[in-house]
Amino acid sequence: MARPTTTRSGAAQPGSAQPGSAQPGSAQPGGWSPPPLAQDRPAYQALADAIAADVAHGRLKPGDRLPTHRALARTLGVTVGTVARGYAEAERRGLLGGEVGRGTFIRGGFGVSPAAGADLVDLASLHPPARRIDSIALLAETLNSIATDRSALRTIVDTDHGDDAPAHRRAAAAWLTHRGFRPDAGQITLTAGAQHAITAALSALVEPGTVIATTALTNPGLLAGARQLRLPVVAVASDDDGMVPAALAEACRDNAVSVVHLQPTLDNPTGRVMPAERRAALAQECARAGVWVLEDDPLGVLVADRPDPVAALLPERTCHVASAAKVLSLGLRVGVLTTPPAARARVVGAVRATAWLAAPLLGEVFARWVGDGTADRLVAARIAAATARRALAGDLLAPYPIAAAPQAAHLWLPLPEPWTAGLLVAAARQAGVLVSPGDDYAATRAVPAHGVRLGLNAEVDDDRLREALLTLVALLAAGPVPGGLS
Repeated sequence: MARPTTTRSGAAQPGSAQPGSAQPGSAQPGGWSPPPLAQDRPAYQALADAIAADVAHGRLKPGDRLPTHRALARTLGVTVGTVARGYAEAERRGLLGGEVGRGTFIRGGFGVSPAAGADLVDLASLHPPARRIDSIALLAETLNSIATDRSALRTIVDTDHGDDAPAHRRAAAAWLTHRGFRPDAGQITLTAGAQHAITAALSALVEPGTVIATTALTNPGLLAGARQLRLPVVAVASDDDGMVPAALAEACRDNAVSVVHLQPTLDNPTGRVMPAERRAALAQECARAGVWVLEDDPLGVLVADRPDPVAALLPERTCHVASAAKVLSLGLRVGVLTTPPAARARVVGAVRATAWLAAPLLGEVFARWVGDGTADRLVAARIAAATARRALAGDLLAPYPIAAAPQAAHLWLPLPEPWTAGLLVAAARQAGVLVSPGDDYAATRAVPAHGVRLGLNAEVDDDRLREALLTLVALLAAGPVPGGLS
């Protein structure tokens, strides 16, 4: 049965402390609440893993006081004994310390690079790398050009009409045109990034009492949008080619599915590219079921030989999301949402209700970059850099089953026993490397997420990337340290 995704508790409750604010000896109870515990392992181990993951991500800091055994047992719906075993396991790993009469606290001495004050190597973020591209110089040149163009300035300041500038929509349509996908500018709405587009589309398309179908490991942005809108998510089985059509058919029979979320190109977190045959089969299944498709495609242009998007195969039922931020410049927060006529009024209404318009200045920069070839040069540079880094990662991680495409700027690293995602995230952070835990990508609590995502990021130079990957290889080969991260 489908069930709603559960949000992490982040709001301060009366009489409680937020993570990072409770100090040893404080009279306030701990304010920390873990995400839903993974169900593929004993609950006490899943609790210890959740503590390790939140320590690694900085959501729990040295000195934070955890809830009492009884309070956390009520929150999680488990026994007090389970919490006691979970805390004991976390203490065995060196994460916790307890003092009689004062409570249980996060220990110090971990969560930083061994070299005091050294920068952590961030492989947790997803910022596709680029080589020999000075984005600041490009932006300065474009802004200087806009500043002397009174027609462009008039377009930017005149937003009373409540619609994107036609020239901006035409540029977006030209940028997205690929093989059989040739969107009309009238189908396009610019948004404040891909996340805004996803949330607006969900708001418009998911009917009350229905669910979103997605792969078992999926884009956290989709999950964040679903949580924000309190929409339930059902996980559909996938294989090496992506979502399995027969499993989707079964999910549609067993659940009131209204929207199917697909990531055919450079899937997050795996970095895979869905073959054309699978795209066609899923499009046919969605047409048969009469459901909407939300095609999440922010990295698609990084794969020049990618097959047609689902939006070209099922145009009357597919909302397609692209993004300038991930492939041109992180600060260029422009999403491109292509909608079919039957959904356009609802989707545009949702976009207007949440942001009115994408920033016209960003739209003008984007349109100029598309028109003068800057966008193509940036994409080519990112493809070259990502391909080189993917090859390096493939060589260094050769013993492990990496399935990401050659152009992928991120990859999924399955973990050998006895590693869990929480343990590796914490150990890697102690060794100076940030990685993203698999639980962040799990569509539901029942999904095993024995892996981490690695981003081959723009902020990390080649030498530091190599060192970071070698650090991970050494950790995996050595196995978890008995006694934890003490």
